[in-house]
Amino acid sequence: MRWFYIPNEGTEGDQIGPRMAFEKLHQEGVFSEYKAYSYLVRQKELPCHQDALDELYKTALEFAPDVIFIQHPGNNYPMDKSYLQKLKTIPSKPKFVLYEEDPYGFFVKRMGSTIKAVFAESDMCFLGGTGYIAELAKKAGAKQIRYATHSYDTSRFGKPWTPTLTRQFDAVMIANLTCLKRIPWLFMPGGRSRKQTAQALHKHLGDRFALYGAGQGWETESYCRGSIDFNKQDIIVRDAWMSVNWGQFDEIAMYSSDRLPISLACGVPHISNYQTGFEHIFNNIPGLFIIKSPKEVADVALYILSLTVEQRNELGYQSAEYAKTHLEATVVYKNMVTVIQEQLDLKI
Repeated sequence: MRWFYIPNEGTEGDQIGPRMAFEKLHQEGVFSEYKAYSYLVRQKELPCHQDALDELYKTALEFAPDVIFIQHPGNNYPMDKSYLQKLKTIPSKPKFVLYEEDPYGFFVKRMGSTIKAVFAESDMCFLGGTGYIAELAKKAGAKQIRYATHSYDTSRFGKPWTPTLTRQFDAVMIANLTCLKRIPWLFMPGGRSRKQTAQALHKHLGDRFALYGAGQGWETESYCRGSIDFNKQDIIVRDAWMSVNWGQFDEIAMYSSDRLPISLACGVPHISNYQTGFEHIFNNIPGLFIIKSPKEVADVALYILSLTVEQRNELGYQSAEYAKTHLEATVVYKNMVTVIQEQLDLKI
């Protein structure tokens, strides 16, 4: 199977997880040939967008893929249905598969024309959530809709460590809180609950709670210590007895950001908000605690702190083992490839 990957990357190689997964599948012989083409990078290097479209088409034509796997297309690289149909009708007649991990809303962060066109022309699409976001995809013309959870890559997260017996913090939260239109109380969906969760932890834990993130919503909060490098968040998490998050777009069924797999991979107990369907995909995971309201977070945090150091470290170890087995990028993407092979009748 010849696999043509079109990643959403600001710089070549940004999409570490899927690249690791697809390169491994190529080495294992699942892909007879594999090519990654960073369309956003190439657009910046070429004179104009039409040149970028022409080069993408020519590259795909020469590679002759069985599958074109495109990730998170947006209007900064516009593609219409006629162009996508042209791409699909090259002589190799590739199956066109979309993976859209990002959340969308009805009023905030609405789907643009490009992703709607990609949905309409896809043979299969994988979404990071179900519920209303699947309905939006279907309305845009998506035919076969499937679900795939966020993942983490072992190049940056989940590296071996010796759990410490003392930590700087009892709990840490890594989360941005941007105000829409700079109105102090107008947040992204889920943002109000995110702030209430942080406030509840600060109320009960005081200086033993720290939040790292950017956004106007945190400007007056004494517990906010500013933003951190995305690639270094495991250092912060591993210096606390638990990590905490309340996700944005918290009404999308089965949706969670990459915060959940990364946090579990760090090997520290993690508290996350509930979203419809979590009982089917994140049920009974040691070290993962699901709450249904911001008020619950203090109860769970106090329970975790009531455990012995050995018990907390054991929960963290078990959560990391679960993440390695089920949420690591080479596992998640291999599962997607298998579904594509089986359900689009491709030769293995």
